[in-house]
Amino acid sequence: MKKHQRHFIPAVCAILAMLMTFGIVLGCTPANQNGPEKTEEAVATEDNSTPEPEKAKVIAHWKLQDAEGCYTGSVDDDSIGFKDLSGNGNDLIVKTAGNGDQLDIFSWDRDVDPSVQKFSSGLKFNNTKALAATVDPYKASETAYSGGYTSGKYLETVKTAPINSYTFPSGVSVEVIFKLSPELDNDYNRYTGIFSRQGVIEEQNEPPFSIAISEWNDDNTGVIGENKTWLQLLIMNDFSRLNTEMDEILIGANEWHHVLVTLEDTGKVFVWLDGVKLYEAWSGFAELHCTNPNFSWEVGVGRKSGTDHASDSKNENVAEGMIRRLFAGTIAEIRMLDRPVTVEESLYPVEFQGK
Repeated sequence: MKKHQRHFIPAVCAILAMLMTFGIVLGCTPANQNGPEKTEEAVATEDNSTPEPEKAKVIAHWKLQDAEGCYTGSVDDDSIGFKDLSGNGNDLIVKTAGNGDQLDIFSWDRDVDPSVQKFSSGLKFNNTKALAATVDPYKASETAYSGGYTSGKYLETVKTAPINSYTFPSGVSVEVIFKLSPELDNDYNRYTGIFSRQGVIEEQNEPPFSIAISEWNDDNTGVIGENKTWLQLLIMNDFSRLNTEMDEILIGANEWHHVLVTLEDTGKVFVWLDGVKLYEAWSGFAELHCTNPNFSWEVGVGRKSGTDHASDSKNENVAEGMIRRLFAGTIAEIRMLDRPVTVEESLYPVEFQGK
C-alpha cells in the first residue's frame, strides 16, 4: 500500500467520528428516535400526577314547566307528561290514586318572581284534603293511618326508564325546586314524598329513598297556613336505614325552595336547603337500593308497607308500597346526577337564583 493511502484512512475515520459527535450535540442525529430519555425524577412526577376528576353526568332531568319541549299532553285534562331532558328516556307520566280520576289535580303555577327565579312556571299538585273529600265518603277514623281520603294524582317514571334499575355506584345528587301549598293538611299530607323511589322495604316500612316533608304544629285548623314544617330524608336497604327529620330550617307555604341531597360512594350524606348546609352524616350506604327495575321513581306521593296497617280500601298494599300521602304544592324542576356535586354546580345558582 502506498504511504499516502495509509495516512488517508485514519484521517477519514477521525473526521467521521468528529461529525457524528458534533451532530449529536446539535440534535441533528437524535440518540433516541422517540425523543430524549426521561429522567427518573420526571417519570416519578408523571406517575404521581392526579387526573382531573370526571364531570358528573346528568342521569335524569325534568322541568315541570309550561315551556316548549318540556312536556307532552295537556295540563287542562291532567294528561300531562314530562320528557327526560337528559335524553336517557326517563320520562314521567301521570298516575292515579284512589278516586283521583274524578279530580282535576294539575295546573300551571305562574307565581314566580322573575328577579329571583329563572324559570317562569311550575306544576301545581292540588292534592288537598278538601278536594279529595268531594269524591271520597271515607273518614280518617276508618283507616289505621290517619288521612283516609287518599285520592288524587302523582307522577312516575315509565316502566322502561333506565333509571329504574340504576343504583348510582359512584354516588348520587338529587335536587328539587319546589314550594308547599298553604292547604297542606296535617292529617292528609304530612310525611308525603316530594321525590321518592318505589318499592317499600317491608323490614323498614319505608321506601329506599325519599325527600319528603314532615309535620307541623298547627293552629287547630290542621292546615299549614302560616305554620312551617321541615324536611325528611329517607335512605334504606334491607338491613339499614337513615331516617332524619331536619328542623334546623323550617319551610313555610308559598315559598320557593331548592333542596340538594348528595350521597358519596363512601356513604357520606349531605343535604342543602337554599344553598345552606342542613345536614351531614355517615349513612353507611355506598349506593342506592334500586335493584328492581319494576319499581319507578315518583313525584308527589308517600308510601308505607301495608304490614300491620289496614288499607283504606282504595289503595291496596302492592309491591311498590301502599299509597299513604299525596303532595300539595308546586314542583318546577328535578335533576339527578351520577355522583355528588357542590351547591355551586347545582341548579341553585342558575335556575333558582337566576344568575
